[in-house]
Amino acid sequence: MTIAASRKEAAMWLLERLVPDTGVNNVAVAFEVAGRIDRELFPAALRAVLARHEVLRTVFRSDDATLTREVLAPDRFDVPVRDIPAGDDGRDADLTAFAAEPFVIDGRPLVRAGVHAGADGDVCCVVVHHLNFDAMSTTILLRELLVAYETVAAGRRPDDAPVAALAERTPDERSVGYWRKNLDGLRPAESGLWCARPPVGAPSLRARTVHHELSAPARAVVRRFQRELRASEAVVLLAAYNLLLAQHGAGSDVVIGTPVNVRDQHGTNAIGYHANLVPLRVRLDPEADFRAVVKQTRSTFLEAISHADVPLEQVSPAVLGDAPSSWRSSFFRHLFNYVPGTVDASFTLTGMPVRHVLVENGYSRFDLEFFIMPGEDRTTVRAAFCLDAFDAADVGLLLQRYDALLVRLGDELDRPVAQLSRLGASDLALPASPPRTAATTSVLDAVHATVAANPDLVAVRDDTDVVTYGQLWSAAVATRDLVAASGGNTVAVLAPRGAQLAAAWLGVWLAGARCVLLDPTQPIPDLAARLADSGAAPVLAAEGLPVPGAVRIPAVPAVTDTDEIRADAPSGPDLDAMAYLEYHPDGPTPLAVTVTHRALADAVARLAERVTSGPAVTSWLSSSATDAALTELLVALTTGGRVVVAPEEARTDGHALGELVQRHGVDVVQAPPAVWREVVEQAGARLAGRAVLVGHEPLPRPLAAQLRATGCTLHHGYTTPGVAGYAALGGGWDGAGVLPAARVFVTEPGTGHELGIGVRGELCVAGDALAAGYHGRPELTATRFGEHPTHGRFHRTGDLARLLPDGQVDVVGPLSAQVRVAGQRIHLRDIESVFAAHPDVEAVAAVGSAVDGPDGTVVAFVESRKPDVAERLREHARAALPLTPVLVVLDRLPVTVAGTVDRAALVALAATRALADVDPPDETTVALVGIWTEMLDRPGLHADSNFFASGGHSLLGAQLVQRVRTDLEMPVQLADLFANPTPRQLAEHLQNAFWDDDEDDD
Repeated sequence: MTIAASRKEAAMWLLERLVPDTGVNNVAVAFEVAGRIDRELFPAALRAVLARHEVLRTVFRSDDATLTREVLAPDRFDVPVRDIPAGDDGRDADLTAFAAEPFVIDGRPLVRAGVHAGADGDVCCVVVHHLNFDAMSTTILLRELLVAYETVAAGRRPDDAPVAALAERTPDERSVGYWRKNLDGLRPAESGLWCARPPVGAPSLRARTVHHELSAPARAVVRRFQRELRASEAVVLLAAYNLLLAQHGAGSDVVIGTPVNVRDQHGTNAIGYHANLVPLRVRLDPEADFRAVVKQTRSTFLEAISHADVPLEQVSPAVLGDAPSSWRSSFFRHLFNYVPGTVDASFTLTGMPVRHVLVENGYSRFDLEFFIMPGEDRTTVRAAFCLDAFDAADVGLLLQRYDALLVRLGDELDRPVAQLSRLGASDLALPASPPRTAATTSVLDAVHATVAANPDLVAVRDDTDVVTYGQLWSAAVATRDLVAASGGNTVAVLAPRGAQLAAAWLGVWLAGARCVLLDPTQPIPDLAARLADSGAAPVLAAEGLPVPGAVRIPAVPAVTDTDEIRADAPSGPDLDAMAYLEYHPDGPTPLAVTVTHRALADAVARLAERVTSGPAVTSWLSSSATDAALTELLVALTTGGRVVVAPEEARTDGHALGELVQRHGVDVVQAPPAVWREVVEQAGARLAGRAVLVGHEPLPRPLAAQLRATGCTLHHGYTTPGVAGYAALGGGWDGAGVLPAARVFVTEPGTGHELGIGVRGELCVAGDALAAGYHGRPELTATRFGEHPTHGRFHRTGDLARLLPDGQVDVVGPLSAQVRVAGQRIHLRDIESVFAAHPDVEAVAAVGSAVDGPDGTVVAFVESRKPDVAERLREHARAALPLTPVLVVLDRLPVTVAGTVDRAALVALAATRALADVDPPDETTVALVGIWTEMLDRPGLHADSNFFASGGHSLLGAQLVQRVRTDLEMPVQLADLFANPTPRQLAEHLQNAFWDDDEDDD
């Protein structure tokens, strides 16, 4: 008799449709004998067990929209025992491959068996589909198989009393009400842990496991807590797991899934799918101690067990309502399972010792599962994790921190849980940031040392013109006198890059004043706003610049004017005095940081150490509104080298830049990625042997490869407004990170707790290179700068980053650049990295709506000169991202005066496009809107209505997919709906797929 499958069974089948041809729902049971299994007895024992249990002979069939089941008679059910072949990767890999082979839901048996012949014995393995099997069933089936084998071996008839499939009782309405109340206000997990990978597009659900034996101190703490807190081992370890997840980004409203056996007392030995996953919701009070967490966990656990008769699939639509969804959306992503031993170690089979063998199927639909396997003298944590979500190294570190947390709780039981350390053994052993001797000499003193020793040495070269150290210093002294006479302490300097600008900056500092960094090519309104905000007086301007009220910068004396050469030694300023104001390159209102002479000296010395071992010859290429221009100038002048002024065309013409560095023997060239993209091909081999710095923005991997191919020594730097110069400087894609040039650490946003290796948090920088604060913004200064008990004064960068095991730091991007789409949070830089990996993309910048919105929109602006690239990039994004951004292809991304991507302009462009009239929906889109409206029973839906954000869920999605197939006669899969959740997106995807198929047919 064929009957409809239950909702719980249908949900499992839907998962299999999402990742077809996988063994994600396969459960394996295996045992090893110290000898050889009889190849006739084992099949006979298996046939006897299969004949006994109806559930093992249950088969399923589907017609794309519905799932039905039927029990086959024993004489119609045949499961041959196969030989499991031995491969090159060992027995465990052979067994995993056998377990991972997919079953076909078409009425064929959902059981298979095999024997793996090893050198020291055989392993018997039986694999059953989860539709008919659960973890408890493994113990029952294993026991019955062993008994049946012994019975047949003894010449007796095995037990053939039929066992009907256990019918689960109808959920109690009180239990349904309990879950609706308990889970009220909960929304699906929007993101994984802070140490997890960014969300993916098409999930593979491939999984691996890492094992960790709890240390003796950790086990001792657990035993002590069992006595003192009157809690079971399972509850203590579950409470600690709750806390571990909260410390890694799960938040204070932690939900963990755990399987609960729902067999009644009459079905204790029933094989089948009789376990419900229940969500254990623990609201952590940050001020509570671990006693309170254990108490709440125990109460939650006991209540959940008493209401476990409700399958999660039955309650989720009612609770989640209109919450945005995705393929993985549910109440939890993390599982906890307390698993006692399966087979008595003393058991034998026809005299041969028997040992239970754990066989993985190589898949997991959860991000992370902790299986606690207790023993008499050890407790093992088996952490199964989805490769879509984690690296093995990060899971290993989580296990270390779990162990360390248990030990720490033993000493700090009364401490509020929010104050507990998040670090483990490897975190504490992380290589410290490189120590540096505090700066004791200002840049003025360093430059003057060369002035005094060799005043005729060339300091600045501008095309064919040269300026010596003596000439430069004399002009600086003249500027000093001018500024001192004016009485000003904040001086704006407007001049093109050259000796006059260099002398003006030095002269302002000699006068004890501070410079305002400006670029004469900036738009007049921006300059006016910055001048007004800084309160600069006087304003020094070069000849020919029409700046009202400006004072002309003193001229640099000619070489022949030896009488005008002055070498006055600097009489200051103090290292803690302000050196300059640097304004943020973008933003609606002027915002500047103030930087001391100590920070400037430290930044210049750090960079010089990295890029040169003697007098440096640098190119002066950066905008004079940035401290990059300062470091280019001062790395040369403080080392007794020379700076070569680059013409404006060198920022876009690689031939001009290549000729410059070759003709003048330039050692160090610095520019942002947008400039390097323009010039690298033409500059080519002329960069060989030179230090090439790429700063201010992430370095795309293809650009890094291009630069390396020139033979240069590549450096990629990380800058942040609160730190002078580079906060970190790496080798340009030697690895994922950059090496800190200052003391760095990563903290939990909002609390300041330090985070461990691989955990994303806010990057903080400490050391002498810190800015003094924000000009005229005391509240912002107090927010972004703080005092750390270990690291001293530090700056909160506002950037998301993670520490790497080798002490480097991987900077993701601004914390604010995170968007929420279809129920998942993702960083815009993660989206950019996917597009940047495509060979047709030269540059990319993504912008999006704020994370606090109900559902965000992402626009990806791509720089590409390849024809017809848009659809290729969309397909690339669909395969790798959980969303398909709106794609805009440009010949060039807009840039600021500093040469960085003008994100403010892109945000404005995205807003303009959003307000513009979109193309009217085509016939397919209109038809899909009608199906959306009918299936969701919700008026007012349109071409851009997200199915999941409008109340859809997986089960309803399967029905919608079938409607699309029937009504529109178009091939569509459930995974297509998850990747394209709006009518417009799905219509575009289906039409592209149709034309692709049509071309293939041709």
